[in-house]
Amino acid sequence: MLLKNHREFRYNECEREGVHMARSNPQNKTTQLHPEYNKQQQRKTNYQKRQRKVARNRLMLMFGVFFILVGGLAFTYHEQRQALLEKQKQSTALTEELNDQQELKKDLKVEIKQLNDDDYIAQLAREKLFLSEKGEVLFTLPKEDEKKQKNDDSSN
Repeated sequence: MLLKNHREFRYNECEREGVHMARSNPQNKTTQLHPEYNKQQQRKTNYQKRQRKVARNRLMLMFGVFFILVGGLAFTYHEQRQALLEKQKQSTALTEELNDQQELKKDLKVEIKQLNDDDYIAQLAREKLFLSEKGEVLFTLPKEDEKKQKNDDSSN
């Protein structure tokens, strides 16, 4: 009995000081924790759970933002790369066209020089229009392609 009163005294004394202590029950040999201590521990664990949940949500948000940024950058990179390749193809095609046009320009300059030459004009007139000078007789010979066609037709 003295022990029981001592425990009661210690419990009441600790309760006044704000120290949480367990209360024991000798009849069924169990110890019951002080209800305020239980509530305090429960609040502490709930707070820790909330903190973990908030931290997890922040982390998930950070990962989400990170993946959206990386995805956006990858998409932009891909689009820019495709545009660059298209521009390079256009540049190559235009360079080839420029070279062709420059070669055509050279050929046309040569032809202009030739057309300004009277001897060349006379030669063209003889070949294309079958004109001749006085006292000249023209003979036309079949071209190589025509000879081959006639040979092929006669052999069949």
